[in-house]
Amino acid sequence: MEAGTRVWCYQSSGEDPWILSEIVDRSADSIQLKHVSENDDAESEVFTRPLLTGTKPEEGAKYEGVELANAPLSESDIHEGVDNDMISLQHLHEPAILQAVSDRYFRGEIYTWTGPVLIAVNPFQRLPLYTREILESYRQEGLFRSQNLGDSTAKPLGPHVYSIADRSYRQMMSEQRKSQSVLISGESGAGKTETTKIVMLYLTTLG
Repeated sequence: MEAGTRVWCYQSSGEDPWILSEIVDRSADSIQLKHVSENDDAESEVFTRPLLTGTKPEEGAKYEGVELANAPLSESDIHEGVDNDMISLQHLHEPAILQAVSDRYFRGEIYTWTGPVLIAVNPFQRLPLYTREILESYRQEGLFRSQNLGDSTAKPLGPHVYSIADRSYRQMMSEQRKSQSVLISGESGAGKTETTKIVMLYLTTLG
């Protein structure tokens, strides 16, 4: 971690637990940082975070409540769906996950992969994500994939609950007839009931 590196700093107070910051200087046992402000002219107070016990700066030091930030995505990265799966992020930790999900949410993309797990954020509004045309596009992609057909170089469809439902259906209907279960979890108001309805709609449409 050198001067100018952007990191996430944890704070126990305030609305946001993780604040984007920049390293100002580093010593043998601590680093000095300042919060990154949207207003470039605003001066931020410099603060210090100590080196965690048992780590050494030359060996990839870890500092208290500090995590490396991922570089912002370019417009072409976003168009290519680089952040469709958070496994592809250079750094994957709590603030990186929160930032990635938040950025996608404000682009109207409420679904994000983390490997085989689908993360969904309740938009609390109606979005055009469940039209007959979109359902059909996931059905066709799933059908072609299950039969090893289609263009292997084509860009795959983005993360969606339809994709989860389709993969379960294809596995269940394969020659091996594998039993399937879809685990939908979340806190109260997260949208579990609506997601279950969407999964059932997709499965009954295919079945």
